[in-house]
Amino acid sequence: MFNKFFKWLKNDGGLPEIKGVAINEIVDSIKRSMVKMQQDMESSGIKIKKIEITLKTIVVGDSGAETKLQIPVLGELDIGSKLSKKTVQTTNLTLKLPKPTKKGIEKIQIMKIDETIEKSILDITEGVKAAINNPPLLEMEDASVEFNFILKSDSEISMIIESGFEAELTNNMKVIFEKMD
Repeated sequence: MFNKFFKWLKNDGGLPEIKGVAINEIVDSIKRSMVKMQQDMESSGIKIKKIEITLKTIVVGDSGAETKLQIPVLGELDIGSKLSKKTVQTTNLTLKLPKPTKKGIEKIQIMKIDETIEKSILDITEGVKAAINNPPLLEMEDASVEFNFILKSDSEISMIIESGFEAELTNNMKVIFEKMD
């Protein structure tokens, strides 16, 4: 089955030249942001319950080589690429942070992707903090943040999605918060 698929890809001239970012690179960026933010949120009594990620991926590789799922980078798509709904896969991940530790996290290098994710979620958590810390006090029942993004380069994401082809490559991340015990 896969051989037929890759033979079609090779004869079609489409996907092999498409460049992308590996799923683990996006997950690592999200993970670094979440761990850093979790420590900041502990003082306000909220924590991240789980992170739901939906990524649009493509299969890259050759029939004789290892195949991988990668997230297409909009600026790297060659004009001759034949990327369509049929060739775009959807990958879903649900992640949960481990229990916080007393140890501080080591100094980590923050990329633009990390900074964008961190800033977007910190904006929402500031609202949650204001509700539970400033009079009149409100108790948090449910809180989540969800945003769509596309990869503009291997180190930059965009929260502004145009219509058409960009919409086909839209990735989604939802962070669900809960009160700390």
